[in-house]
Amino acid sequence: MSWIPTFLQSSMLFALPLIALPILIHLINQHRHRTMHWGAMMFLLQAKRMTKGMAKLKHFLILLMRMLAIAGLIFAIARPLASGWLALTAGGAPDTTVIILDRSASMESQNLQTGESKRSTAVRKLTELLKSVGRTTKLVLIENTKNKAEEVPSPDVLPDLPLTEGSATSSDLPSMMQTALDYINANETGRTDIWVCSDLRENDWDASGGRWEGLRSGFSEKDGVRFYLLTYPEIATGNVSVTVANVHRRQIGNEAELVMDLKLRRDSESSDPVNIPLQFVINGARSELTVEMTDKEYERLGHTIPIDAQVRTGHGRVELSNDTNPQDNVYHFVFAEPPVHKTVIVSDDKEAAKLLQLAAGTPAVSTIAFKADVLPTSRIDEIPWNETAMLLWHAPIPDELAATQLQNFVKDGRTVIFFPPATTNANSIFGASWGTWEQSDSKNPINIASWNNQADLLSNTQSGGALPVGELQAFKYCSLEGEDFSRLAQLDGGVPLLARVPTNSGGAYFFSTLPQTSHSTLSSNAIVFYIMLQRGLAAGAGSLGKARQLDAGSAAVGDLSKWQPADEATDVIISNRPYQRGTWKMGAADDERLLALNRPIEEDTAGVISDDKLKEVLGTLDYTKISDDVSDSSSLVNEIWRMFLIIMIIALIIEAVLCLPERRLVAEKEAA
Repeated sequence: MSWIPTFLQSSMLFALPLIALPILIHLINQHRHRTMHWGAMMFLLQAKRMTKGMAKLKHFLILLMRMLAIAGLIFAIARPLASGWLALTAGGAPDTTVIILDRSASMESQNLQTGESKRSTAVRKLTELLKSVGRTTKLVLIENTKNKAEEVPSPDVLPDLPLTEGSATSSDLPSMMQTALDYINANETGRTDIWVCSDLRENDWDASGGRWEGLRSGFSEKDGVRFYLLTYPEIATGNVSVTVANVHRRQIGNEAELVMDLKLRRDSESSDPVNIPLQFVINGARSELTVEMTDKEYERLGHTIPIDAQVRTGHGRVELSNDTNPQDNVYHFVFAEPPVHKTVIVSDDKEAAKLLQLAAGTPAVSTIAFKADVLPTSRIDEIPWNETAMLLWHAPIPDELAATQLQNFVKDGRTVIFFPPATTNANSIFGASWGTWEQSDSKNPINIASWNNQADLLSNTQSGGALPVGELQAFKYCSLEGEDFSRLAQLDGGVPLLARVPTNSGGAYFFSTLPQTSHSTLSSNAIVFYIMLQRGLAAGAGSLGKARQLDAGSAAVGDLSKWQPADEATDVIISNRPYQRGTWKMGAADDERLLALNRPIEEDTAGVISDDKLKEVLGTLDYTKISDDVSDSSSLVNEIWRMFLIIMIIALIIEAVLCLPERRLVAEKEAA
C-alpha cells in the first residue's frame, strides 16, 4: 500500500496551483527586456553558449526549489496526517468503519506503569484516530461476548461503553468476522474499513477450522472492504496465572477438608526458582500458602484445606499478587455434595458396550460415585434423562421423538457422544449424520494426522503433558457428513476422528470409530479413550449438582439476572455478569445452587499465531497488520506539518545558495 497522507484542512489544497507562480514570474521576466544585437558582444555570447547547459540546469534547480517551498507551505497549512509508512486513511473516508474488538482475558495484559491494558490501548488509539481524521463515517462495534453489530453514535463514547470493558472470556474471531460480513451484506455499506483489535492468540483465531474459506470467499466478493489488524502479540514476561480443578469436599471421621488440584503457570524464559505467595478465601475465611516454582509450571495435586465439618457447600477463590495481567490472578470455585457420575450406553453390540461401560464406569475420583448402565435400542424409553450426566449413543441416529429428547438433554448442559452403528441411516442430528464405513488394509492402518491439544476432550493434562493421541491408529471408520462442526482430531486424509457440533449448551460429539481391536487401537492405548470419556462425563455431571464450574461467556451460563453475588469480590453490572469471573448463588439456604465463572484455561496456554499462518488464514484479502505495544504511547496517526515546513526551509536555503553567483554579478554591474 502506498504512503498517501490525509489532511485536516483539505480545503487549503485548492491553493496548490500557486506552485506554478515561480514559472509564471519567470516567463513574464523573459518578455520584459527587448533583445538588441551588438557586435562587440559577439565573443561574449560565444563563450556563454559554451556554459549554457550548466546555466539551464542551475536555473531549473532554482525554479524547482521555489516551487517546492510554496508546496511545502501549502501542505503545512493543510495539516497532513500520517502514521509512518502507513496510509491509514488513504482514498478518503469510508462509508462505514467496523471495529472487531477482542475482549478476551489475555487482552487484559497491561503496562504496570500506566495500568493500561492491550484492550484499553487499542480502544484509546482507535478513538484518537477516528476523532483526528474528523470525517463522517458510520461506526459499528462487534465484540466477542455478544457478537452483535452495534452502531456507535460517536467515537467519543467508545472508551466508556460496557461493551469495550475487559472480560474473562475467550474470543471467536471467525464468528465475529462472519457477523461483520453479514452486517455488510444486510446494510450494503459501500466502502468499509474493518479494524480487528486482537492479541493473535491461536485459540481465538481457530486457524485450522473450516470457516475461514467461506469468509475469504465472502469478503472477496465485496469491493471497497479493507482490513486493518491492530495487534498486540507480545506475551508479558514474568506473568503468573493460577487455576484450580477437581474441587470437592472430603469427610475423614469427624473432620472435613476441601481437596483441590492447584496449578500455576508463568511466562518466563528463565527457570530460576521463585516464591509465589497464594491466598485462599473459603466462605470468607482466609489462609495463605507460599509455593516455590522451579520451572514454568507448578502443579500441586490433592491440596487440602481444613473446613468446618458442618459445612457441606460453599464458595471460594485463590488469589495471586498483582502482575501484568490481573485477569488471571484470581480463580473462583464452588463446592457441594457431588452428584453420581452416571453414564447410559445405548448399544446393541455387547462387545462395544462392554468396553464403553468399562471406560465410563471406572471411577476417576475415589470420593465420587460412578455408574454406567447399558440399554439396548429397544429400551430407549427407559433412559433416566434427569439423572444421567453422559450418553454414549452407539446406535442409529434416532427419529423425531428420541432426537428431541437428545437435543434437550444437551441443552440442559449434559454430554452425548455418538459412535457409528454397524448400519447407518439417513437421519441427522445437530446438523451432522453418519456416512459410509471405510476400511484400510490391516497392514497399513490409518494414523492420526492432527488433534486439538489446547482445549476440549483431547487437551493437554493439567501438568501440560500431551495425551498420546498420535499413537492411535484406525482400521475401520465411518465418514461424517455435515459442514458446521469442529474437528478435534482427524485421520490422515482429513477424515474427522472426533468432531464437536455447535450447541447452545452442553456437548455433542461424534467419534468415527470404535474401541474394538478390529476397528482401532483404542483398547490397547486405553489412556486416551478413558480420559476423553471421563472429561465428557465430568462436564455433564457439572450440570446435575448444586455447584457448577463454567467458563465465562459460554452458552451454558445463561441468564444471571436473578442470581446474587456469593463473594464480596463479585461486583458486576447485570448485563456483564455472564462474561466476568465470580461466584453466584440462587435459591433458599437449604436448596442453594452455586455457580463459579472463570476465564477459559486456553487463555493461559495458547500461543500466538504466526505471520505465515495469518497470511494463510486471510489469503488474498486486502489487509494491513499493525503491531502495537501497550508501552508505546504514540498515536496511530500523527500530524506531520512540521516536516513540510522543514522541506520549505531547506528549499529556500538551496535556492539562495544557487542564486549567490548571479546576485554577486548583478551587484558588480550596478557598482560599475
